[in-house]
Amino acid sequence: MDINLEQQKLISSPLRVKIIYLLDERPMTAKQVADELGKTAGSIHYHIQQLYNGGILEIEETRENRGIIEKYYRARATHFHLVDANKPVHEKKRSSRGMSLTLSAKELKEFEADFDELLEKYLKKTLKEDIERTPYTVFCQFEKLLDEEDN
Repeated sequence: MDINLEQQKLISSPLRVKIIYLLDERPMTAKQVADELGKTAGSIHYHIQQLYNGGILEIEETRENRGIIEKYYRARATHFHLVDANKPVHEKKRSSRGMSLTLSAKELKEFEADFDELLEKYLKKTLKEDIERTPYTVFCQFEKLLDEEDN
């Protein structure tokens, strides 16, 4: 999904990434998401409203339950591409990918090892095949963020 800078800011929180992925699996209410993540309903409701107002989530259906209207949210996408409105598409020289994750120390080490292995795999391809190629710099940066609730 193409997004603008404001939407990019909305999805830069690890907690909001979790919400997006949960709501990609199946539509849920804010209360159901809160229960799934072990967070307070008020906090999750706030984040869902921000994502909904920013166009990242949509309401798939509403149901009445004992006089209360329940809204079931669904993620519009799980992969996002920041579009620079000031730059023509034909001038694009950089492609980037990123995601906010919550990892244990062990998972971080595993990720780093997997990334190193992937880089090496593609480096080896460049040694074997004699085809036209474009040079790129590829990097992965791990930056420790504030706690999920603070984002």
